[in-house]
Amino acid sequence: MNNALIVNKEKLTHTTPKEIWEVITATYYFDNWMFVPGKAEENKSFGLGSNIKWINEKNIVYLTGEVISFVPQRKFVISLQDISWKAEVPKGTVTYEYHLIETDKGTKVKFYLGDLSIDPEGQRWFDAYNESDEIGAIEKLIERRKTS
Repeated sequence: MNNALIVNKEKLTHTTPKEIWEVITATYYFDNWMFVPGKAEENKSFGLGSNIKWINEKNIVYLTGEVISFVPQRKFVISLQDISWKAEVPKGTVTYEYHLIETDKGTKVKFYLGDLSIDPEGQRWFDAYNESDEIGAIEKLIERRKTS
């Protein structure tokens, strides 16, 4: 059995859950904060059941996602399925998640991605996402929106 490859991060931001939610659920912001931007219906916000595709340079869809949990300003979960995996996994097995917790000092943002051990390149993705700073990119985008 492979060791689990789960990315878990959290950060306290000086933003509101509403501000973060507006950014992470609006598809037109993906290129500004997502480490590996996906594609969805342009200029639409997500909802339960929404789909997203990740497309490589050869225009092949290599990863798909479906929003399986959508609690406004609190929880956003996408279930993932990759063409490189040996079998289709049950919905919710490998997820990409954001959890928002309002505090008196701002919003605690929790990011979760995993378990990537199913992926032949799981260690590479695990390392890359551990080094990435999507939460910081979300904060910067919110600040840019405030000053525009």
